[in-house]
Amino acid sequence: MHSELLKTIVVDDEQPSRDALIQSLLDFCPEVEVVAECDSAKSACQAIKQHRPDLVFLDIEMPRGSGFDLLEMFHPAEFRVIFVTAFSSYAVQAFRFSAVDYLLKPLNVKELVEAVTKVKNGISPANQHISLLLENLRAKGNDSQKLAVTSSKGFEVIRIPDIILCKADGPCTWLYINGNKKLLSSHILKYYEEILPKEQFMRVHHSFLINTERVKSYTNQGEIFLTDDIRCPLSNARKGEFMKVFKNSKL
Repeated sequence: MHSELLKTIVVDDEQPSRDALIQSLLDFCPEVEVVAECDSAKSACQAIKQHRPDLVFLDIEMPRGSGFDLLEMFHPAEFRVIFVTAFSSYAVQAFRFSAVDYLLKPLNVKELVEAVTKVKNGISPANQHISLLLENLRAKGNDSQKLAVTSSKGFEVIRIPDIILCKADGPCTWLYINGNKKLLSSHILKYYEEILPKEQFMRVHHSFLINTERVKSYTNQGEIFLTDDIRCPLSNARKGEFMKVFKNSKL
């Protein structure tokens, strides 16, 4: 995949969107060869079987079958996927939980080039991430949703409710997991603050993000006690927000 062109299929029910993406690929991604363009999940299914592509740009919302329906037909997929969507919805949260590549319409050329480069270099999300995405979409907001934690060694999948605390460590983040387990992620703490459910996770200090459902107690000295005997400081700047969440609790 490093030297050969990436055989690519573009799937989008809107002709102008397909034209814009294909033109951007021609202009900025010389490593890509578009072998087919499709306007439905059905035609895409046929094209994938015929061309056996390396990469598929996949729109989500299409009539007569979504992009997710198409993926279910090729599970596990033998090609890499870059999702393209105009909707910043629950699906985008599922993308981020699952660490898959996606682009929002209108396309940003820099993000397009970065996504294609990851595929070319073999560092884009693999089939396991697609499987996790489909699982998260079926869960859709309940306690079964999972998170792919990426590190220098690869990735590990954990249940989101099992995260007790996230602690900044320079450009990385330590995730403290239920059962006295720790994982070192290659993402900064801000990344987790942005993607984890805001109704459940709270920044309580510049270095700490906590799962509020894991809080056991709090002291007037500014220390929060969580499950698994984990503790962290509460900054003065965050105290008002923290106390507001727990004002009707038994803490």
